[in-house]
Amino acid sequence: MIKKLLLVSFIILFHTTSKAQNVSVLGSGTSLGWGTDTYLSTTDNIFYKITNIPLSANEVKFRQDGMWNTNWGGTTFPTGTGDLNGQNIGINPAGNYDIYFNRLSAGYSFLPTNTFPQIGIWGPAVNSQLGYGAPDVQFHTSDGINYLLSAFYYSGGSAYFRQDKCSGLTFGSTSFPDGTAQPSGPTIQVAGGLFSCRYNRTSGVYSFSLPSIGILGTALNGYSAPDTNLNTLDGYTYTLNNLVLNTGTVKFRLDDEWLSNWGGTSFPLGTGTPSGLDITVTPGTYNLSFNRQTADYSFTNTLTNETFSNETFKVFPNPTNSVWNINATNAIDSIQLFDVLGKQILNNIPNSDTTSIDATTLKTGIYFVKLSMKNTTETIRLIKI
Repeated sequence: MIKKLLLVSFIILFHTTSKAQNVSVLGSGTSLGWGTDTYLSTTDNIFYKITNIPLSANEVKFRQDGMWNTNWGGTTFPTGTGDLNGQNIGINPAGNYDIYFNRLSAGYSFLPTNTFPQIGIWGPAVNSQLGYGAPDVQFHTSDGINYLLSAFYYSGGSAYFRQDKCSGLTFGSTSFPDGTAQPSGPTIQVAGGLFSCRYNRTSGVYSFSLPSIGILGTALNGYSAPDTNLNTLDGYTYTLNNLVLNTGTVKFRLDDEWLSNWGGTSFPLGTGTPSGLDITVTPGTYNLSFNRQTADYSFTNTLTNETFSNETFKVFPNPTNSVWNINATNAIDSIQLFDVLGKQILNNIPNSDTTSIDATTLKTGIYFVKLSMKNTTETIRLIKI
């Protein structure tokens, strides 16, 4: 009998704790008034939303499971943190709104339809002095789903993603530099350094990486084709070897977006102008360099560089899951290996024309090896699988 009672109690407890809660909005500000709930949707039982709901310049509240036992009001609009059994939220102005609500933190946001939610990053990693007392650093978006903050220098520390500058609508995770942020999740421990950050508001997927500089244009595959990205170890100096250019024009741009791009009127050397004219190039095979801070660029024709053309490196196999072998035409003076964030992993002086790098202890991902021989230096991207 006791065992049966314990089993029944466990089943009741399981169904009670695993039951999803409903969250609704109601009030004189909705078309249904105080008598009927308008329910928000959720995929995780934490973050709720409803889109394009008409609201008049009156009052509303949130409540759970269609009962007044658990309800939230608030003193601020259009964003705020709800007070349990608090006063009604005043709507002003009237209009159609997308409504967001976090059931755990009670953070809410009323966003006018056709306006994208704001996403920012917030915390001591962004402002080491003021921490969470400082404003968010805002991301850019063109679709309300994919957000980008380019080339920002982080002081290091904890941070959240935050929507609409609302302390109740935060998203975090324990992972860095890549992860999936959860509503009201833990703080992200961001390393100090220069990063571009991408964030998907729908999935919560984010990534921190060195800013990318790409080149594109009619001299390659057109301006609608993907960028050909240059290599970098620090996010400031970028290089690319043996790029074949046809008759036409090119531009440099940051993080595959037109927000920051550089053109120029001189070739093969010049200083890029933000959003300037396309660079007209002469057909040939070039080694490129670009400085993100100064926008100085150079195109060096490999056929006029006899020393470099006779002194080459070969790295194989690439990708690898074990060892990268390196062959050169002369003795290699130095080898430096860096991860994708620019951290140096290896620094060797082989003094031989053949050597290798053991990749067995490295994590899967992208690395860069900087090889020097006589007056030649080359950076090669490596892949560990």
